[in-house]
Amino acid sequence: MLALSPISALLGLLLGFVLSGALIALLRDKLPQDHGRAYAVDGQVTKGKARGSGVVFIPVFAAVSMLVTPFSWERCAYLFLTIAAMLTGYLDDRSDLPWSELKKGLLDLAICLLALITFMNTHGDYGFTLFGWRVALPWWLFAPIALFLLWAFINCCNCADGVDGHFGTLSVIALGALGYALYAFCEGQDWALCALVLMGCILAYLLFNAHPCLVMMGDAGSRAIGLFMGILVLQTGNFLLCLPFAIVILLDGGLGLLKLAVMRTFHSKTFMMWLLTPLHDETRKKRHWSDTQTVFRFAIVQLVCALTGLLVMAALR
Repeated sequence: MLALSPISALLGLLLGFVLSGALIALLRDKLPQDHGRAYAVDGQVTKGKARGSGVVFIPVFAAVSMLVTPFSWERCAYLFLTIAAMLTGYLDDRSDLPWSELKKGLLDLAICLLALITFMNTHGDYGFTLFGWRVALPWWLFAPIALFLLWAFINCCNCADGVDGHFGTLSVIALGALGYALYAFCEGQDWALCALVLMGCILAYLLFNAHPCLVMMGDAGSRAIGLFMGILVLQTGNFLLCLPFAIVILLDGGLGLLKLAVMRTFHSKTFMMWLLTPLHDETRKKRHWSDTQTVFRFAIVQLVCALTGLLVMAALR
């Protein structure tokens, strides 16, 4: 196992947490205000609150990651693309009218393609591990799978962000599991350190996002976190790890995307109409869970899944 410097880890965590918290407190009055969400449960409750705080803590994450990890052109490229995802999200956050799905989709595709090209130019082993067996994939099969994974993480994370403290908590759990897997099983100590820094930044944000929230991360935060989370999954060398480590995020945001895609593709008006999406809206409106119950119960399920995934990796090592 590679040694992770305790000083670098402590410095990265504390700098990410302190700088993000201080800057959010200082700049929150200058952030754009939320317009409310017409189709979300209690969507008007957030109207007038500061959103887009990802534009504050994502640059902190990128700068601190560069400071505490050895220089790498590959990592620089990913951090640059994470900033790009943040900027597209922030411009949408501050827009009076939401951007069209086509515009956001094309921007997502461009960012994901650049991330994929970077990965394939710096890695030669494409595939995944299943119960201890390594399955190699040709590049032409791996490329669309990896591209879809990156796109899915951006959009599922964006859709999962809709309840005070919800997505921030889930993302900290997912990043913690990915970071430990990278450090303990994948010889990715530098990527584990980046995950730790991002956790510190998100934890600082959660100080302001706990119910009832003062600040929301907006697309500027969720889309950037989603992209980098997808990149970390690719760095593990096993894209199947997204299932135990981020399953709740993927289901919460992804089922709504699946529902919309099928309804539009096949012109169906009844597909999955029994289920309200995102899932956090289903639990609050139909199951009558409070926001706190939704956050805690989803987080508990995600934590159990993540720990199970880590224990299985340890057992098969």
